[in-house]
Amino acid sequence: MVLGTVIVYMVILLVVGYWANKQIKEMTDFLLAGRRLGIWLTTGALAATHFGGGMVMGGGEYGFLYGLSGSWYGISCGIGLVFLAFLTASKFRALALYTVPDYLEYRYGGKSLRVLGALLSLVALVGILAAQVLAARGALAILGFEGNSGAIIATVIFIIYTVLGGLWAATITDFIQVIIAGVGVVVAASVILTDVGGFAGLQEMIKTSGQTYDPEYFNLFGMAGKTIMWLLIPTVMYTLIGQDFYQRLFAAKDEVTARNASLIGGIFLIIISFFPAIAGMGAKAYFPKLTDGSLAIPKIVGEVFPVGVGAIILAALLAAIMSTADSLLTAGTSHLIKDFWLEVLYPSKKYGEIEALKLSRIFTGLLGLVALIIAFSVPTIIDVLIYSYTMYTAGVFIPLIGGVLWKEATREGALSSLIIGALVAIIGILTGLDIAGIPVEVYSAVVSLVVFVVVSMLTKKEQLNSSVQGKI
Repeated sequence: MVLGTVIVYMVILLVVGYWANKQIKEMTDFLLAGRRLGIWLTTGALAATHFGGGMVMGGGEYGFLYGLSGSWYGISCGIGLVFLAFLTASKFRALALYTVPDYLEYRYGGKSLRVLGALLSLVALVGILAAQVLAARGALAILGFEGNSGAIIATVIFIIYTVLGGLWAATITDFIQVIIAGVGVVVAASVILTDVGGFAGLQEMIKTSGQTYDPEYFNLFGMAGKTIMWLLIPTVMYTLIGQDFYQRLFAAKDEVTARNASLIGGIFLIIISFFPAIAGMGAKAYFPKLTDGSLAIPKIVGEVFPVGVGAIILAALLAAIMSTADSLLTAGTSHLIKDFWLEVLYPSKKYGEIEALKLSRIFTGLLGLVALIIAFSVPTIIDVLIYSYTMYTAGVFIPLIGGVLWKEATREGALSSLIIGALVAIIGILTGLDIAGIPVEVYSAVVSLVVFVVVSMLTKKEQLNSSVQGKI
């Protein structure tokens, strides 16, 4: 039954890709769904970008390790979307751009910021995409798929439906997958709580299981306040600058839709984040000898739930993984086709929309295959690639948000701050530099901010002096 459910689910994805292909006439349709997404499709796409394998599996692991406060990663994701709603969602949609580096060039001029921002973002997206491939392998191992076979099948399917239907296919499947994943984690947590007699019963099981019991395990703020803060701030920072989020905002039909979808998606993530953590807490009660929190969800699915419920949960897990994967794939393609091919490598060549569409599909397929090869051939490089996520956040956050909030910011200030922020981040990563436990992307962004302000003020003054001298 479980295998049959997964097969039906995969077939549905391919059917959606085939249908969406008929709606694709040009590059804008492929990359941005024709900028026609309504409130619910935009909400689903934004929520699905965060609500992936990391949030479900990671939320379960955090719940296993830290109890109810393990919900804070998901809560942080939701808060990030709420900030996005009120800070930049409607402003960026009004500009009708394609990528975040598009804004950097629009705001400051020149190609340098575009290239650096796009490069850091693209490398990180490939790394995270490869990590999703490995997550799919772990999920399908529950069904008995040995080695890489299951993950290859899942990866090929999400590559095919994304190549066929672009953001249209990704958005529709994201909407379906968010529903499946949301229902799945709610069912998982509900079945556990019903079986053990609610939170009181769960608490009693853990107390009497022979494990060391911490009263803070059932406290939402059981993690140290500093731990929560250092989980919250970097997550919010990336949400405010991530290409995978802005691509969905650029695809919304108007500014109001972009803002409201971000808000609704954020509220949804805040609420749903509790359920994977509760499932992880259930694993701690059911399996007192389990020490590896990453196995919390697989153990629950494989050994606790009835077959029917297990099928729902596994489908939910795959849905979460694939919804994140197609988001990353379409975001990476946007960088390749728009930021590099059309704007930097061949800016003078006039590509028609049909030609650009063909290139977009080719790049999407190649990007997916690169992630697959990295995941299975050079898995150790994934961590290195994901470091670009930290460098991107540290380097791009201040120029992007600073450009929105401060009219006096200059191109020199933005470029200096991006380079210095990214360099400080890589130094922090390579040396393990610890500054009072502050995450590297946070203290790097602080350095980036100082450089941004100082260089902008200095170059603004020079520009004014040159202007006055010219008049004299």
